Amino acid sequence: MPQPLIIAIGNGACNIADGIQSQGLEGAKFAFLDTEPDDLNNHSGVGETVLLQGTEQERHVAINHLLAADVGKVVVIACLGGRTGSYYASLSARLAKLAGKSLVCAVTLPFDFEGTRCNVLANESLGVIKECTPDVLVFDNKELNAKHPDLGIIDAFNMVDKQVAESLRTIFISWLG
Repeated sequence: MPQPLIIAIGNGACNIADGIQSQGLEGAKFAFLDTEPDDLNNHSGVGETVLLQGTEQERHVAINHLLAADVGKVVVIACLGGRTGSYYASLSARLAKLAGKSLVCAVTLPFDFEGTRCNVLANESLGVIKECTPDVLVFDNKELNAKHPDLGIIDAFNMVDKQVAESLRTIFISWLG
């Protein structure tokens, strides 16, 4: 039976995937993708690590390699707004769709303090992702900030990571049933 593949893109998403793994989820493959080698080295999770460097074709090949035949369902996790999460979440979703994989995406949207450029980039990426799958879980950091205005930034990021991980864990359990 093909295993589900969790693709965590960028440092924030890799933090979320680390949290999912720490909950003892078995039966799923993990892949940690980033453009920064130092960030990629910070994740102690079990899974394949992919440094997204080189030509565009090489990056496509690396992602397509992850979508191998023994993968049935794919979850893409990304924190949108930055270059890595926004670009590679969209690319991964498109490649998974082209490969005929069942796809769920879990993304976070930026806090207000991250600026207009980040919000525009995040919404553009989200639009592309929604063209690839109707199954998109969106965690809007602005809403979190509105509900918890006194929450410090580190605590806010930790809270979002936990919310995403808990939501995805429920999906994985139903898949692995």
